[in-house]
Amino acid sequence: MLLSLEPWKQHLAGAVTAEITLAADLESARKNQALPSVTLVNGRERVSHADRHPHVRHRVSTEVMLVTGVARYGSSQFGTGKDQLAELREPLLERLIHWIPPGAELAVRWNGGQILTLTSAALYWVDVLSTVYWWGDST
Repeated sequence: MLLSLEPWKQHLAGAVTAEITLAADLESARKNQALPSVTLVNGRERVSHADRHPHVRHRVSTEVMLVTGVARYGSSQFGTGKDQLAELREPLLERLIHWIPPGAELAVRWNGGQILTLTSAALYWVDVLSTVYWWGDST
């Protein structure tokens, strides 16, 4: 994978009180026991080639998955019934959507989200974001 998620993590710092972590895959992100949780995971990378001799440049369209997890309680225990998931996701998405990461050509786009896992104790949601950058052969 060519994309570093460290700048993404730094950009999100302070947006929420939950610690922002990095994971190698969605399975690892789901195993995060500290709730609420926020995890960034590299997604698919699609490469197209722009031949420019003597060097080749590659246009990389990449996805980053933002996994958020919240504790799940019964309605009698939940009290006010506020939406913890929305409160966790909204400030993160507001910071990321339309942000141009270092080295990127296009601003970050939101490609939607869905439930990743729903258990009796937790709800994990994944949002998929994408951007485009160039990677070149400098030899």
